[in-house]
Amino acid sequence: MAESTHGSDMATGLGLLLGLIAVIASVATAGTAYVSFLGDHSDTMQLISGLALTVALIGGCLAVVAIHIYE
Repeated sequence: MAESTHGSDMATGLGLLLGLIAVIASVATAGTAYVSFLGDHSDTMQLISGLALTVALIGGCLAVVAIHIYE
């Protein structure tokens, strides 16, 4: 007999949440890099840009992992 399984709603929810975090962090990376280019506080903005990029990468990776775990 053929069985049909459904994906978990947790996969969709966590994937969307972590994907949204990745997108917001990516926008923050671009914004802080632009402010760093224009402003006098370039060292601080570069640090914040690096941290935002780290959050974006980790959020994107965790989104993929969550989708595969709860599939």
